[in-house]
Amino acid sequence: SVHVSKGGGGFEPSRWGVVRCRTPMAMSMGKRRRLPCMLVWKIVCMALALAFVRMVHVPSLALPFVRLRPAASQGFPELRLLTLRRAGMYPSSLYKPSQGAAVCKGDGLSDDILRTLPANLAPMAAPVVPPRVPLETTQVFEVAAGGALSETPVRFRDLWRTGALVVVVRRPGCALSREQAKALSEAFEAVVPDPHAPGVPRLVAIVRGSVTNEEGISEVDAFREYFRGSVFVDEYLATFKALGDRQYTDGIFSLEAARWMLQRMCGTQQTKIHGNFVGGPDTALKFGGCYVFDRQGQIRYVHQEGIGGINYEAVRKALSEE
Repeated sequence: SVHVSKGGGGFEPSRWGVVRCRTPMAMSMGKRRRLPCMLVWKIVCMALALAFVRMVHVPSLALPFVRLRPAASQGFPELRLLTLRRAGMYPSSLYKPSQGAAVCKGDGLSDDILRTLPANLAPMAAPVVPPRVPLETTQVFEVAAGGALSETPVRFRDLWRTGALVVVVRRPGCALSREQAKALSEAFEAVVPDPHAPGVPRLVAIVRGSVTNEEGISEVDAFREYFRGSVFVDEYLATFKALGDRQYTDGIFSLEAARWMLQRMCGTQQTKIHGNFVGGPDTALKFGGCYVFDRQGQIRYVHQEGIGGINYEAVRKALSEE
């Protein structure tokens, strides 16, 4: 047992099982020593956070301080930065238009939104593995209702027999992945209004696995609310490797990554798409992308996720050339 004296001191066991004596004076001195350390630690954390925001100010990082309102002319939300700039917490130089932001026509981002990109973002410095065509013998398995996998594998070459828009999904429950799939579905339907007609391109999604949430609901079934095509599981990650085998952290502080994030965040705000965190970190961090294949399996259009925005006009054009 531990004896405590009337003066407020006493004995207490330490981490290593050794009994230490604590007097009231020692206890008060310990508290006084801890207070400066806690204060210094808080100051260091605030300084690191400020340096991080100064280095890259992507709108998604300041989402609690950002308001989106529709612009009457473009039909897309117009970004207005609120609290941080008005309070003078960050210099106004961070909000100058980015000189290196080349406008990609067809990505749905207006000039007003592109001006929110910080001027000090550099192009992606890390080497990016160029995308390639997945092996035509790659086996994928179709996901049925309820999340069950088909026992019969499908060769990848069978997906593009009539051409295909293949969306490689990072995580079906992610709001950004859902918005990306929805936007590509709408681009597909603008060219192929009847996907069941003979000889038309297919709309296909590739996921890493068929998982269920804590309520037993299939994440793929929930994903189908935003994607109207067939969903297949690539257990060997062949399509992800063909897109460069990239991670979420690759070049995250680059101009290209900021453009991709800006497109996704504007899309989710406009469509009110929500997501979850079902799936491990290894699943959430593996980048995907999208392909448009012709009937011979050649790439007509490709986008590596995290590198710039998707050019929807180029997607529609590639599909219409089938």
